Amino acid sequence: MALIEVFHVVAASHTILPDEAPDIPQGALVGISNGGNVHLNQGTQFALGIAGDSRSDGITSFSPESGAALSRNPKTSLTGALVIGSFGSQRRFTQGRVADNFNETTASGKMTVYHSGGEFWTDQYETIHSNGTTIADYVPMSPLYCSDASETPGSGDVEANNGGRFTDQSSVINQFVGFVLAGPTNYPSGVPGTETGFTQLPEGGNSLTWGTMLHVKLVL
Repeated sequence: MALIEVFHVVAASHTILPDEAPDIPQGALVGISNGGNVHLNQGTQFALGIAGDSRSDGITSFSPESGAALSRNPKTSLTGALVIGSFGSQRRFTQGRVADNFNETTASGKMTVYHSGGEFWTDQYETIHSNGTTIADYVPMSPLYCSDASETPGSGDVEANNGGRFTDQSSVINQFVGFVLAGPTNYPSGVPGTETGFTQLPEGGNSLTWGTMLHVKLVL
């Protein structure tokens, strides 16, 4: 799970090319190309909003905290890893739909894009700055920007391109896209377990986690 919608204002539907590259994970920041199609925002243009669907066409983890051992190739395996044991000690794989091959935009040729405000939890955030050493720091109510393609992928991340993620470091465009409501934390799945002791949400209590997610308030 890459995106949890707490509240959204507009859920628009925009066209996307069938062979659009690089891949676009749900929860990432996207823009509009010169041809009028959705593409991953690289920090060199203004962002439109947050991707509500995933476009995957190769090996990907789609999250900064996932290790290379959990990456999968949708073209060949059609599987995704789910945590079923406490502390992530056990995992099982799901069977993907052959029809879309992990590309949620195939059938419609369109992608949902959330914009004009909203509140979200997303795992698409930068962990390390472009210098490769500075750790991103997400303080509540601090500004958020869109990372560019030069950013260093997080530890264990198999994605070579780190553009389109929320970051505390201003980009070339320096577009303010939102602010932090809560720093990266394990988001509870509601499934009983011992990974999280979340008390701030109705879903609180000890449970397995959906993953480490950043709580953001979108302003664009």
